[in-house]
Amino acid sequence: MKLRTLCTSLVLASVLSAPAFAEYSKSDIEKIVHDYIVNNPDVLIEASDNVKRRQMEIQKQKQDKMIAEIISNKQFPQSGPAKAKHTVIEFFDYNCGYCKKAKPLFIDLLKENSDTRYIYMEFPILSEISSTAARIGVAIYNLDKAKYVKYNNELMTRNSRLSNEVELQALVESLDLNWKEVKQLSESKDVEEVLADIRYAASELDVSGTPAFVIDGEVLRGAPRSKNDIKRLLKN
Repeated sequence: MKLRTLCTSLVLASVLSAPAFAEYSKSDIEKIVHDYIVNNPDVLIEASDNVKRRQMEIQKQKQDKMIAEIISNKQFPQSGPAKAKHTVIEFFDYNCGYCKKAKPLFIDLLKENSDTRYIYMEFPILSEISSTAARIGVAIYNLDKAKYVKYNNELMTRNSRLSNEVELQALVESLDLNWKEVKQLSESKDVEEVLADIRYAASELDVSGTPAFVIDGEVLRGAPRSKNDIKRLLKN
């Protein structure tokens, strides 16, 4: 239903329910409303603006609630202090070219702003190997949080696409982790639940592609062009 039609329907419904119009027929009231709107078109504009404003308020409340839930969920891979001044949430896919272009900007940002918590939302949408890499990533985080950051940075700064599980095994073993242990954990229910929670968070924030970021509560869909674009979203 178009917003203009919705506003008209709301006006009509409120009039029909008013006791003062109880003696009028529906057609009489419809004519009264019609004539009033024709003579006062600004009423519809005002009503439309109010509906849009309310819809935006509801969406913002929903967004803020989801962001708070992400921040409080300790199962999501993250780095930095728990009570940091800044919080960056990233939705990414290991084979996303735009994610890879943005990664160096955020690595530099973290070096310059140590008081930043970074939450890694494994959101594989491009390929099956992306899903495998995401599961491996969550498994590594459960075993060793520092090595997870190394795993993530290594894959996200590679120029080439991740193409097979052999590459993942080589990377895992280079981190002095047991591949069989990591692989077994990656296929566990606990890891799948984390990824399911990330997919739910993405849907609540209307994130359908990668990369997407939440920087100090502000949603940024797509890759920032420069470090200054990121800094402008950091709250003092």
